[in-house]
Amino acid sequence: MEALGVDNCRVEVSGGDEIPLLDGSAQEWVEAIRGAGLCAAEDIGGQKLEKLAPKIDEPVYLRKDDCFVAAFPSSQIHITYGIDFPKAPAIGCQWFNTFLDADIYSSKIAPARTFCIFEEVEKMRGAGLIKGGSLENAMVCSMSGGWLNPPLRFDDEPCRHKILDLIGDFSLLARNGSQGFPIAHVVAYKAGHALHTSFLHHLSGETSVDQGTLA
Repeated sequence: MEALGVDNCRVEVSGGDEIPLLDGSAQEWVEAIRGAGLCAAEDIGGQKLEKLAPKIDEPVYLRKDDCFVAAFPSSQIHITYGIDFPKAPAIGCQWFNTFLDADIYSSKIAPARTFCIFEEVEKMRGAGLIKGGSLENAMVCSMSGGWLNPPLRFDDEPCRHKILDLIGDFSLLARNGSQGFPIAHVVAYKAGHALHTSFLHHLSGETSVDQGTLA
């Protein structure tokens, strides 16, 4: 919804307490939203409401160890993301760089599926977690054997999915009908949901961040 410009909607979840994982990507959601169609939001008088968006005016940087998220002033949304999985050579180090609009998201980001490391998943399964995960809704990579359920949709599909995660997390910055993703160049390396959301909390002034991690 964030990437397609939906900023005013009601979401109902039935039949459980989780959003369907589908194939591990956002592709089916994009198709469903576009199939339903969008319309401009209107005020009580029937006037179309202006589209609002947060904007970064000065560089902000948050890091933990060798992982970081940074945002720089930009005239449009621009995302650069890097990942590094040295223990899984089939993934390795990847970077993906893109501007963002609904069409770019639909074709280059939304089809990218979530992924996991087989050896780590086995430990989680042994602890009774991720019981709904399968080869049908995630790409699974073995440290020694490579991908267990090829083919990939893109050579850098894992890195593209991290951008999908980033966009979803940044939607939490939305306020009162505005979009969540700021007009900025966002650069992230080896980040994840926790660092994404810590960065957002700082941007929104909800928490203080230790000066040693903020430049």
